[in-house]
Amino acid sequence: MKKLLCLLVGLIVFWGGASMAATKIGVVNMQKVISQSEPGQQALAKLKKKTKGMKADLDKQKKELQALREELQKQALVLSQEAKQDKELEFRKKVRDYQDTWQAYQRKIKLEEQKLSRPIIQLLAEVIKNYAKKNGYTAIWDMRASGLLYANEKVNITNEVMAELNKAWKKKYGKGKK
Repeated sequence: MKKLLCLLVGLIVFWGGASMAATKIGVVNMQKVISQSEPGQQALAKLKKKTKGMKADLDKQKKELQALREELQKQALVLSQEAKQDKELEFRKKVRDYQDTWQAYQRKIKLEEQKLSRPIIQLLAEVIKNYAKKNGYTAIWDMRASGLLYANEKVNITNEVMAELNKAWKKKYGKGKK
């Protein structure tokens, strides 16, 4: 019985060890790839260009709010109760307008980010799949989103995947496009 149990444990260890030897795991910092790759940098530049006007508008509204608040504070003692209430009502309305504008711009920015990142993410998924097949990987995980607590630096293939993404992006979209 003991011999059978030892033989069974030995087979499990042997087969388990053999299958583990064939397993090749990789991890990628997807956030780094997306933000630091050439397509990611291009998308970020486009986003900044498109949001420049939004930021200027918000800054202008903010300055108007600050000026109105200062004016209200300076005149608080000399204004009649009715005039003071009118100024406070005007100030609250402008604050609401500012908040509404800010929220609308946030939605626009989010939609624009999604629009710009969609082709990058699609191409990245393709690049990772091809890289994994070409290099014999069993699995590749996103080191941030997967709940991974530790990975040896030897399995980190972020830079390799980023280089492959840059090549694929240039091939698909050309150097200056998109």
